[in-house]
Amino acid sequence: MASVNRQHNASSWRVHWRVNGELKNKSFNDKKYGSRAESKIVAEQFAKTIEADIVRGEYIDPHRSKVSLADFKYEVGIVKLRQKETTKNTLEIIWETHIAPYPIANKPIGSIRGTHIAQHIKSLRKPNGEEYSHSAIVKVVEVFRVLLEKAIDDEYIKGKNPATTGQVKDWIPKKEKSKKIYLDRFQVNALYNEIKKTYPQYAIAIPFLAYTGLRSGEFRALTWEDIDFDKGTVKISKSFSDNSEEKILDPKTDSSNRTIQIDKITLNKLREHKENYFDEDCPYIFPNRDCNNPITGRNFKQRVLKPAIKELDLDPDIALHTFRHTSVYLSVQSGADILSISKRLGHSKISMTADTYSELFEDIDEKLVEGLEQLQADVV
Repeated sequence: MASVNRQHNASSWRVHWRVNGELKNKSFNDKKYGSRAESKIVAEQFAKTIEADIVRGEYIDPHRSKVSLADFKYEVGIVKLRQKETTKNTLEIIWETHIAPYPIANKPIGSIRGTHIAQHIKSLRKPNGEEYSHSAIVKVVEVFRVLLEKAIDDEYIKGKNPATTGQVKDWIPKKEKSKKIYLDRFQVNALYNEIKKTYPQYAIAIPFLAYTGLRSGEFRALTWEDIDFDKGTVKISKSFSDNSEEKILDPKTDSSNRTIQIDKITLNKLREHKENYFDEDCPYIFPNRDCNNPITGRNFKQRVLKPAIKELDLDPDIALHTFRHTSVYLSVQSGADILSISKRLGHSKISMTADTYSELFEDIDEKLVEGLEQLQADVV
């Protein structure tokens, strides 16, 4: 049984209880709770809660919950052994940039409520004062969720995970559809020819990206061993990260591990590129200046791509990911079905492709009906 008592001339009530033969206690100061009577009420309520938790087998040492979120993080970590390196790196970067520098990191883990997390994500701003996107805030909340879930599992805290409460969900920004730019085949060719004048060693990247749909990190991590010129294929089995300590990582998802065909025209350009730029001491197809790593996305965009875009008076928002979008647009124009496109992109679900590029598949039902009508017309 938990007992509540007070020593003579003391300024607080003390609750004593025993768990597994070990005596525990906690003080409730008069000043903190407003008066001697109020602190006694709180102490008695705490004693009843402790007794009930012990009876139900749900007892958690209240002293454990006093560890700060930061100390808990460094004690148990965020990541799991089975997680992909890309996921581990993302969680660590989010912690270091969006949580660790803020007051909530020093808050006792047992005192963190959904309202505290909500207030934290509500106040987050980019260096220029802009709000973070839906996807960025979702990642911040995910770090809180993972840490607090571990705290529950390891019996530092009990109850519902504060990161999954309604208060938190209400403050996650709505997902906005990002601007997608689709280039036609003439614009792709124009960019290829323009970059051949300025950075010929990277020109092949433009048609290669536009006709394969590889992600930025995937194409930059490619080595010559990944290209099979006899079969006309490229093997995607790794990704290059500009931000993590370990630069070469596993692909984004399991379905991102794939081998896809390269069209003959692009393959011939790639073969010509190899004849001109292959170096036995340099494994990368698109290396940086020293060939100790692939070229960074920032350098490719700023030094190679942007000047060509400006010279051709194209949309200034064109980026490396534009060519992934363009690959879908060109594939649809060529008559490819959505399942083939989805597999080529390395999407885990066909619904992801349909949702992301819904505007490109709006007339798919109309074409299906036209095909059915033609099929019937042959036998009527």
